[in-house]
Amino acid sequence: MNITKTLTPKNENGSLDQRFISYVQSLIEHCGQECINTLYQFHKETEESERKAGGAALHMIMKLYSLKMEDWEKKRLAKSLRAALQEIGFKPSKVTKLMGAGKFKAEQWNRLHHCIEYKSDQQLEEEQHDFLNKYGVTALYEISRMDDVGQAQVRYAYIDNGNIISKHVLEEIRQANPANVDERRGRGQSSFQRSKKPLSQEADKSINLNAYESLKSAEDNSEPLNLSAQKAVKEFLHSVEPDYLDKLLNQYTPHAQDQILGMLSEAVTKLASYVATKQLVNI
Repeated sequence: MNITKTLTPKNENGSLDQRFISYVQSLIEHCGQECINTLYQFHKETEESERKAGGAALHMIMKLYSLKMEDWEKKRLAKSLRAALQEIGFKPSKVTKLMGAGKFKAEQWNRLHHCIEYKSDQQLEEEQHDFLNKYGVTALYEISRMDDVGQAQVRYAYIDNGNIISKHVLEEIRQANPANVDERRGRGQSSFQRSKKPLSQEADKSINLNAYESLKSAEDNSEPLNLSAQKAVKEFLHSVEPDYLDKLLNQYTPHAQDQILGMLSEAVTKLASYVATKQLVNI
């Protein structure tokens, strides 16, 4: 672990904010080597513990998605398990990988991939199990984010030739064959850039006029206001469903995922405080 790099604030693209490097170096000097060594040792031990416990966590997630239950029950339990893994000590980005890899492995475990060459179902099943067991959490997570073409490329590279593809190559295959067709490197950054473009005065007036017309039409709407409010709340709750958030996080690097999850955690606290200050009124 590079303590200077770890402590230095990051830019949106993940690079170091050079303005803070001298401050971080001064901070390290003031702390002393004993303090830095203690933190480094803690980081080393927690990383090793996370690595050792990762297999058990993956096994539990896989068994969760293998249980027979309603979809809403499975989602509810998966959400609880995600929170539990973070409470145990797994990093948020690691939990995202574990959940994705475990779900993928459970869904693919009994799937048979027939080919031109005749093979019995037992042979196909053994090949599938062997293939899935050869890859670790990070690799399975990358494969889960590929479409069928990308997954087949990785699977047959092992089944036909015994090749285990490296993490770097898996990332390249996933980028070329994403399960989510909108998933592209830099997509999030370009979206932010587009949102920052200034509006012309005419466009700004047009938007304000449209908003005003929408407000006027809402007054004449026969739909009860409480139903409209319920719809708005349901749409908000849908946006924070675990599956939806997983798709969102999959578009970013692990470092960016940690930042997003941190902001969401802060938002939850602020939302809870806001709701607590409001008095419920029955109409």
